[in-house]
Amino acid sequence: MIFDVRTEPWIPVQDMTTGDVREVGLRELLEHAQDYRQISGENAMETYSMYRFLSVFLLRVYQPKDWETKYEILAEGRFAMKRVEDYFCQCELAGVSFDLFDAKRPFMQASPNDEYDADKNIKSIASLDGTRASGNNSIHHDHTLEAEATMTPAQAMRGLLTAQIFVTAMSGGYPSNVYGAPPMFFLPEGRNLFETLVLSMPAAKKEDSGKPVWENPREIIPKADVATADQLYGMLFPARRIRLCPPEEGMVRRMYYQPGLHFIGFAGWEDPHVARRPNKDGDFVSIKPSLDREPWRNLISLNQFYAKGAPSVLRDFAEILREDNRHDMPVMMFGLATSNASLLGLQQGKIHLDNRIVADAEKVEALVKALGLVEAIGRQLSSKNNGLVAIIAPENSSRGQHEADVYRHRYFAYCEGKVPGYMDELAQAASLDDYRVLKRKWQQLLLTGVSDIVQEAEHRYCFRAADLVRAQQQERFLFGKLYKILREAGYCADDEE
Repeated sequence: MIFDVRTEPWIPVQDMTTGDVREVGLRELLEHAQDYRQISGENAMETYSMYRFLSVFLLRVYQPKDWETKYEILAEGRFAMKRVEDYFCQCELAGVSFDLFDAKRPFMQASPNDEYDADKNIKSIASLDGTRASGNNSIHHDHTLEAEATMTPAQAMRGLLTAQIFVTAMSGGYPSNVYGAPPMFFLPEGRNLFETLVLSMPAAKKEDSGKPVWENPREIIPKADVATADQLYGMLFPARRIRLCPPEEGMVRRMYYQPGLHFIGFAGWEDPHVARRPNKDGDFVSIKPSLDREPWRNLISLNQFYAKGAPSVLRDFAEILREDNRHDMPVMMFGLATSNASLLGLQQGKIHLDNRIVADAEKVEALVKALGLVEAIGRQLSSKNNGLVAIIAPENSSRGQHEADVYRHRYFAYCEGKVPGYMDELAQAASLDDYRVLKRKWQQLLLTGVSDIVQEAEHRYCFRAADLVRAQQQERFLFGKLYKILREAGYCADDEE
């Protein structure tokens, strides 16, 4: 069976006009990218993995020197298919195959090797699907027995990408990828898929950017240490040695699956799609997803450490928007929360940066303080003393923490809805009076949100008079703490009762 990724449909795209989703091959996607809205995978891992593959492919084809080069590509409004076809021909002349089941060089996989392709290394194709039950994996939705699992070639191609990009270090010498445990990935969002792909393409490094996995003849030796990785190879680094077995009745059931190359040069790798912030030692490290932290809350780190920590593709995005006198910067986020080798949950979301803010140190400081106030109030709501638990739970009750967590997440959802309006007003602020008015307005919005949540919690959980009296007393304690937080954050407290 032949499955040529250039022509066979495997990438799900959403039509700009109808909103319908259908699968297309690589060539068709690139030719009509301007007619598609976005890539629509089955989950965050799958969607981002396809975006990352396409950004690497286009980086290899175009090799843009800087944001100005990307701006010129955007001005064309579509990809130059002659350039793409020339690259396909170049690959064919070099012996590169785009066939998923090529006998000598299967696309995006390890080449056949009798030393490693032993029966003991044959695994179920289910191992490519991180949403299935497997070991400590708790985010599964498919309970099919592994021995019965099958994938279409299109699903297997998407699974190959996902299995390499979202991997964690495991027992048996299975390594993580170039960024360690999967980080939160950030991608600029354009007005159509063409723009998103151009914006997500990093600028080529001045030194040799290397070759991507499908061009690089390097043998994938299980557990072999790798200290450095070129840009193109590192972005799709083979942390797993995978080779699909031939399909059976059109379906892929088995594969050779082992530890791949072991990357040890974490300090030297700076990923163009990954944001960083300083740790307690002052070293900049990648932002990791957490189920306890909504993705949009990374907005504070992106702004506070924008110059040094924002992904390079976002900084290029800002320059391109300034050239067009635009300021709204929509950013897509994709993450997989992990704990050691366990996969805990998927995260996907969108935030908006603003050119008028990131370019102004005073506005950045004001935004960081406003978002910091959101976090400080959130921590107080989580406190077992003078927090939501004390309001919800009567004495000697088994309830409290879970219910409080639910309301705390509702608080952050409320804040998420208010942040865009705050940012727009902040971006337009021009005087000290503007900043003062905005601070008071933001303070009141947060207090109102907390008050509404507290009132609902009291109404739902405080049935007896004694419970209501206790809850109202705890409410006064809570707001006393909140006003203290406001004062310490430099906000006015004229509304104190």
